[in-house]
Amino acid sequence: MRLDAHQFFTEQHKPSHLESIVRRARFDGSIAVAQSGDDNERLFGLAATHTFLRGVIARVDLDDPRLEDLLDGFARQPRFCGAVGTGFQPGTGNPAGLRSMEQRAIPLDVLTPAGEIPILLDRHPDLGIAIVHLGLPDGSDVWFRAMERAAQSPRVYVKASGLITAFPKPWSAQAVRPYVQHALAVFGPRRVMFGSDWPACLPDSIWKETLAIFTQAIGPQTAETREWLLGESARAFYRIGVPRGW
Repeated sequence: MRLDAHQFFTEQHKPSHLESIVRRARFDGSIAVAQSGDDNERLFGLAATHTFLRGVIARVDLDDPRLEDLLDGFARQPRFCGAVGTGFQPGTGNPAGLRSMEQRAIPLDVLTPAGEIPILLDRHPDLGIAIVHLGLPDGSDVWFRAMERAAQSPRVYVKASGLITAFPKPWSAQAVRPYVQHALAVFGPRRVMFGSDWPACLPDSIWKETLAIFTQAIGPQTAETREWLLGESARAFYRIGVPRGW
């Protein structure tokens, strides 16, 4: 299964637009990320009518006293596959909310500098984590060491998403290759996944270019490795089409 593991929608950029793009690229679908708490129900509704939306990552307030009820409600949605926390701070708070996710085996998308991930792992070793946008690489030794530390947990995956928007224009595979290659080296291809971050790439770049920069950055790979990077890793992590659990 080929999946775009990280994208979202706006009023101007609708599912019908993205569906035609991913179908032309011979992808089976995508995973949509809610941009606000109010966006959750809308995405579940869209997933019910657009079969290419294989998963929905809901946005939650990890300090919300109703969080357990919300998570249980989300779990009844067929396409719910994970959550992203609003105002998430790995080292300072949200322990009750994170424990609730651990107990339910609900993966957490984390958009934070990689240096903060080891703190999160020490406190919540059973939490499934997707490090979004490669952990915001900055070229420092801290990033490289933190990714090595994070990769020691088999429940941590990394999204090679936002590659075009995270680096200065004009984009080039050469600029992102050291970070993608390091992620591949320490996580292995079965825990690295492609995400377009569409439509954040617009108007400067199109979806096809987000795929191109990723495939150029990974370099020559076997057909099996490419399939893991382009969707099977995301399917496995988010348990697309299979019961939730580790």
